[in-house]
Amino acid sequence: MCSVVPMKPTVVFDVNETLLDLAPIGLWFHRRYGEQLSASQWFAELLRLSFVSSATNRYVPFPTLARSAMVTVTANTGMASPSKDDVAEIGELLERLPPHSDVADGLARLTERGFRITALTNSPQDTAVRQLTNAGIAGSFDAILSVEMVPRFKPHRSVYLAASEQLGSPPSDLIMVAAHDWDIAGALAAGLSGVFVNRAGQHYSDAFPAPTAIVDDVEGAAVWIAGRFTGQDQ
Repeated sequence: MCSVVPMKPTVVFDVNETLLDLAPIGLWFHRRYGEQLSASQWFAELLRLSFVSSATNRYVPFPTLARSAMVTVTANTGMASPSKDDVAEIGELLERLPPHSDVADGLARLTERGFRITALTNSPQDTAVRQLTNAGIAGSFDAILSVEMVPRFKPHRSVYLAASEQLGSPPSDLIMVAAHDWDIAGALAAGLSGVFVNRAGQHYSDAFPAPTAIVDDVEGAAVWIAGRFTGQDQ
């Protein structure tokens, strides 16, 4: 008896850290602050601010929160507030992040096997387009979506439901791919499937429902998805 292959889902990718490598920002922080302050501290504060923004129903664009996060983390470590040039440099770096080395092959594999590919990011729409264009991968996506459409930040449930509406597919036909456990948890809460990309420094908390799958990188996600939904690459 032939096995039944499930219908292909739309694959929804997170952008920052999942597709784009934050290493240039890490290098900038190391050059600017040495061991006193790291990019991971700044990014954690940026995420904290975005979570509070959603919880308090007060949307502030991600680049503005990024600047606020820099002010907060420098103040918390007893350093002077960042200059306008510092803030501008971080903004420019965010828009010119390179893709991880596994991304191009992973996206190509999904495209070749007929999957619809989209991006869903906390960045503003125009920033997201510039990020993916500068990374040379914008053409791989059938749609680039921003949380501005709600406006809330991931992992707020409304973001994923808005993406479902924009894409014209029920949540059960979407599969979120992200390197953040909170992003996968938000997607699962909204009825999507979720593939967690276990990049270096990331860990999936057992406080959240288990993801649909855990993979090492975007190419691994593409292999898993193609195997699950086309019977190929198994």
